[in-house]
Amino acid sequence: MFVYVINFKHSLRFLKFAILTVCTVFFAVLITRILQDNSPRDMLTSAKSDQVIIIDAGHGGEDSGAIGENNVYEKNLNLELALLIGEDLKNRGYTVIYTRTEDKMLYSAEENIKGMRKISDLKNRCKITAEYENPILISIHMNSYGASKYSGLQVYYKDGSDESKALASKIQSSVRSTLQKGNNRQIKNGADLYLLKNAECTGVIIECGFLSNAEECKKLSEKEYQKELSFSIVCGIIEYINEINGET
Repeated sequence: MFVYVINFKHSLRFLKFAILTVCTVFFAVLITRILQDNSPRDMLTSAKSDQVIIIDAGHGGEDSGAIGENNVYEKNLNLELALLIGEDLKNRGYTVIYTRTEDKMLYSAEENIKGMRKISDLKNRCKITAEYENPILISIHMNSYGASKYSGLQVYYKDGSDESKALASKIQSSVRSTLQKGNNRQIKNGADLYLLKNAECTGVIIECGFLSNAEECKKLSEKEYQKELSFSIVCGIIEYINEINGET
């Protein structure tokens, strides 16, 4: 009988120790998760908003845009990157509208007139922005130049729009700090760019890199680099939205 009591007390102490250990581990894991979820990187990219963001993949269809050193078409890279950016933003709670998700220009059968397709395409992209209240337009393009030495992303903003200029600055800075530390390019006024001139909303055109530069063209064609670039662009967009909403 005495031995039985001793064993019972020992079992009780063991049970208390086991419960205490489980609780300690649980709270340690919980605290770790809380700290991770509130890290600056996650706070920046997890904001929720009813902001409509229009993602425009430049060119398409018979309009290939620039052709890269590895014979890649700009229109295809634009669409690949636009879809990555849009998907990331949707996953973070934003309303995303694409101007195109297929390899085509944006003109109707009635507008299929030789010499008029390109201007009809651009006008229809502008019309999409007019369907929403205070949207943000992000137009994705690739650059090209006669000399192959040039490289780096550059953002164009809407002439006379402080909001567009601020958005461009956030995106340019985000890409520079996270992915292209040697990129000294500055944001540029896009007064002569049809889309920025005629779209009645805050908007930017992002020239994501030079397809005339063999090294950069190769990177822009790689899925992993596209993911890194799209994430950097998304961070800049969200940082801008947080700022105009008075959030940190």
